[in-house]
Amino acid sequence: MHPPQSEYEDLRSIAGVCEVAWHAPAGDAAGPALLIEVPHGATRPGDYHDLRPRITGALPGQLDHFFYVNTDIGAPECADWLARELAERGHGVLVLRCGVPRTFIDCNRVAAGAVPGIVVEGMTPAVASYIREPADRALLEDLHFRYHALVARAYARVCGRGGLALQLHTYAPRSVGIDVIDDEIVRALHRAYEPEVYATWPERPPVDLITAGPDARVLAHPGMVAAVKAGYAEIDVAVGENATYRLHPATMGYHYAALYPAQLLCVEMRRDLLADPFVPFGESPISAAKVARMTTPLLAAVGDALVSV
Repeated sequence: MHPPQSEYEDLRSIAGVCEVAWHAPAGDAAGPALLIEVPHGATRPGDYHDLRPRITGALPGQLDHFFYVNTDIGAPECADWLARELAERGHGVLVLRCGVPRTFIDCNRVAAGAVPGIVVEGMTPAVASYIREPADRALLEDLHFRYHALVARAYARVCGRGGLALQLHTYAPRSVGIDVIDDEIVRALHRAYEPEVYATWPERPPVDLITAGPDARVLAHPGMVAAVKAGYAEIDVAVGENATYRLHPATMGYHYAALYPAQLLCVEMRRDLLADPFVPFGESPISAAKVARMTTPLLAAVGDALVSV
């Protein structure tokens, strides 16, 4: 369902690029007060297998293993659950789910001028170095451009009119030490996930709120930050703040947060707390019960913040 007003007609799903879902409160024709962006929403095997044949250059073997271990499983389910619950409470919500696998190009990265393959300050690159053919790069950059043309319009329609936004991500349970995304990425990941090696990597917080830019200036909605922390404390889930990384200028999330300061919140949840079980190199079933448990603190915090919008 899409927002009813004609001014929202250009916020439509684009096949293979972005899925747009409008969750309207019953009997309400107003535009959305909340935007939920899931920039790594290409979590289904079909997202990978639909795009893979369009890449003409040689790719590493078993690249789907990289897709599975490096996609934000559970984030789309959390976004859908949260949007439905908020709509029942009288808040209009617009959900944008990216359909481009970050295995090929990362739609939460700045693509223009990005150096392929190199991990900088913990930020994986926009494009891996195994994307060599100019035609492939042009195809992927066009998908990236089309996604952000739509996303930028959505932020303008919601945050540009005083609404709020939530950027939802999930991450692996541990910070695995991979410094380069190249032809050896699958082998490197297999080695990193060998049990005796995997146990040495630092464990990530169950939830991490990404609130500050590189200069430590807080860009997030302060009320939501405090309320989210309190909500997770009630269910005994530890919350970090910028524990894993900060809002980095290499990410598109940073640029939207800087454009609409104090109107957004970027949230990371651990994938093993949403999946049942978490399968690094295969499809992980997502638990509806875990999604509800881990998203309920966001429901309370975002709902309270929207009351004042």
